[in-house]
Amino acid sequence: MPTKILVLGDGAAGTIISNKLRYLIRKENAEITVIGNSKYHYFKPDGIHIPLGMKDYQTSVKKPDYLFNYGIDYIKDTVTKIDVENRKVDVSSGREYTYDYLIIATGDRLVTDEFQNFDSEAHHFYSLEASLELGKELSKFNGGKIVVGPSSIPYQCPPAPYEFTFQLDRYLRRRGIRDKTELHYTFPLNRVFTMENVSERVQDLFDEKDIEYHTMFNLESIDADSKKLVSLEGDELDYDLLILVPPHKGQQVITDSGLADEQGYIDVDRHKLSYGNYDNVFVIGDATNLPISKAGATAHFESEYLAGKIASEVSGFVSEEFYDGSVACTTVTGDERAFTLYFSYERPPRAMYQSKLDFLLKWTSADTYFSAMLRGVM
Repeated sequence: MPTKILVLGDGAAGTIISNKLRYLIRKENAEITVIGNSKYHYFKPDGIHIPLGMKDYQTSVKKPDYLFNYGIDYIKDTVTKIDVENRKVDVSSGREYTYDYLIIATGDRLVTDEFQNFDSEAHHFYSLEASLELGKELSKFNGGKIVVGPSSIPYQCPPAPYEFTFQLDRYLRRRGIRDKTELHYTFPLNRVFTMENVSERVQDLFDEKDIEYHTMFNLESIDADSKKLVSLEGDELDYDLLILVPPHKGQQVITDSGLADEQGYIDVDRHKLSYGNYDNVFVIGDATNLPISKAGATAHFESEYLAGKIASEVSGFVSEEFYDGSVACTTVTGDERAFTLYFSYERPPRAMYQSKLDFLLKWTSADTYFSAMLRGVM
């Protein structure tokens, strides 16, 4: 009998791992089933470009139905319950799926109702619809005070808020209204980014570009009447245009299934990516509470390890490999420059030299993502 591999989620993590597994395991040796219900697959890193008119959003979106390799059974449905003890998964259509291996790649969700007035006051670029709406708002902006930052942590793609701030600075200069605009950036820690040496480089660039930054700014409330942010620390910051990363949480089904921590994420073994005492249940991508970036690049490295491990076991071998937290990330610094970070659990990143080449790598990454990374060939 072929081994039954069940993947929950049709986003970056679910698509990459299923395609990698299909490359590594012969069809007669394993059935690979993916359950997801996404309307489209959006390349989220392009969210820093789309609102500024730098990219046509249509190049950043694909139908998920066409992103899975031959030999993968893609089921359009919504998972309602995960029962790891009895090795079964329920879906909204009423069907029940069993498995030999379960890979949870359900990602996370935006919970804008965590803050009153968020939807009416704040804009963001973490969904395609929101990116397009922000673009309309920016086209009408002719000067004033813009505040950018994360509303809370963790959130997807940690560099994105400062990347967007740098891109926005360039956008305002090209429109000739930078001298009419105050650009402010907030961050909830005592520096402008989570990683200290990267934070130092970003802070230097903020100073160069006359971008004001406010650290230890943990959002408490949004006052719509006075257009003012209030932090838990007691600071206040007024705005004319507010661009905030929405709060993130794990998917509700994870909590409903009793697998989640307080924020809805799953506690996993940092080196095996396994859940609890189950040696056949794994979690990858944004669904984990691992102390690394919630990003497609993370899912890519995790999938490289996990696909090899499962393929070895299906073939009757024991894998001695472990995931070391490796991630690579190219981050934009404005003026068509970027730098690439390489890091792991034990190796902190080093923000070295900005280059045009790194920017082009980021600029064309949607093409690489859809044609190679998602397909499991890199």
